[in-house]
Amino acid sequence: MALVTLVFTLNGGGEMSSNSTKIHNLQKALNLRGLRIMYSTSQFYSEEQDRPVTIYHIKQAVYDSTKQKFVNQELFQSTSQIQIVLFLRDLWYSLNGKELPTDNEKWNAIREKYNLSV
Repeated sequence: MALVTLVFTLNGGGEMSSNSTKIHNLQKALNLRGLRIMYSTSQFYSEEQDRPVTIYHIKQAVYDSTKQKFVNQELFQSTSQIQIVLFLRDLWYSLNGKELPTDNEKWNAIREKYNLSV
């Protein structure tokens, strides 16, 4: 049922969903597949912008055999929730063996610039 909700939300079926909802649904779907994805935020004060700025983080719990425990490995961070949604979407497509969408030129450039291969 979570996968049906995920597809419905990403395709914009019915009502507009917020980026936070999309992130939550993608995170839930990825975690159902065993990836242990975590989403968090942090803030810093930008002197340049004279305001607090929120940074969104995507981390994965990965087992470290030398420490005998799970450690959090940062996969991606951005000040844009839309970029977080697109990153998680790419992760979902890769996990399911599908070709990554190239429908967003700006995201394609970011993907290339930071060598984001999921």
